[in-house]
Amino acid sequence: MLDTGGSFTVSAWARPTALDRDMAVISEDGTGEPGFELGYDASRQAWVFSTPDTDVQAMTRWEAVADGSTVVKDEWTLLTGVFDAYADAGPQLRLYIDGREAGTAIRHTQWSSLSGLQIGRVLARSGYRDPFQGDVAEVRAYDRVLPAAQVAQLGTVKPVRKGYWTLDEAPDHVAANTQSDGPPLNLRGDAAVYRPADPLFDEAALVGDGHVVLDGDGDWADTDAPVIAATDSYTVAARAQLTSVDATASQTVLSLPGEHTDRVVVRYQAATAQWELAVTDTDSTTAQVTTVTDDQVLPSADGSGQHLAVVFDSFTHQVRLYVDGQLTSTAVGMDHTRWPSSAGLQVGRSAQDGGSEYFAGALDEIRVYDGVVDPIGIARMSQLTEDTDL
Repeated sequence: MLDTGGSFTVSAWARPTALDRDMAVISEDGTGEPGFELGYDASRQAWVFSTPDTDVQAMTRWEAVADGSTVVKDEWTLLTGVFDAYADAGPQLRLYIDGREAGTAIRHTQWSSLSGLQIGRVLARSGYRDPFQGDVAEVRAYDRVLPAAQVAQLGTVKPVRKGYWTLDEAPDHVAANTQSDGPPLNLRGDAAVYRPADPLFDEAALVGDGHVVLDGDGDWADTDAPVIAATDSYTVAARAQLTSVDATASQTVLSLPGEHTDRVVVRYQAATAQWELAVTDTDSTTAQVTTVTDDQVLPSADGSGQHLAVVFDSFTHQVRLYVDGQLTSTAVGMDHTRWPSSAGLQVGRSAQDGGSEYFAGALDEIRVYDGVVDPIGIARMSQLTEDTDL
């Protein structure tokens, strides 16, 4: 698969069910030694990415060791080994754990192994050794250096669009979903789509030919059933324009409801006059709430509103808030329970207490995805154009 005398990258998800012996996750056969090995070293209790100094009878090994990363039994870990044959400091081995660099080493000798790639074992002169005990998934091999940003993306779930509502029209108070197999959005109360009658003289829509207008007094839109459960990685986004940034009551842009609380809420927080994201750990009235606040970009009632996007990455346990295509805040190490949203997407309110935190203003470009939309995708959807290919 790989010429290990030149640059290459290997990666896999691994979940060990034992930690009492050495185990290989990925390797490639040479003549009497492996061209590389990515695996677990029991004596160090660490993940290691290594290459022997020679092909036949190695005297030493060049090893990148993840000394600062604890190996946990029965827990999935994303392992990535990169060999950069042309690194500035000399040929370099780099080991990444869950997308973050964890160890490096200089490789002082280079040679090519051109035999078979092995999953779950490694070559020795006596045969194969160090069989892996546990689970392995998503094995990848590249004949090039994968940059750090792309290594980080290996741990994300590729996004699948579940809903995109352009809100250009809503015959019979129903806005169609651009995603053909997705549910429509129902306009409730006095919610209505605004379309400029005269494009030259009337106020323009936020994006495209129209947007939905809500008065903050019992107007909202929703789907009849959940669009996503939010039990794994997800992305939700909308363009929002407040009627006033001096509002005394908080206003919800998007929410994913449970029976007793909201799974996810994106709102204007009146107490701080900032955009805010809240995620709860259980479906209960006493749930722990993790709040992420945008302290960089103030809400605005001018122009074409502001684009808000929320990304939850279930592998890294990060929740991210983007405003106008820029990452403004990140919360790390939370939301391990990932309980499911059990009701339809709410646009312009929270469904709790029979309906609360109604939004006053204009909303447009509502999007929902299973999986993580990367920063480039977020930047694309924040543009003032409809993009049905995203």
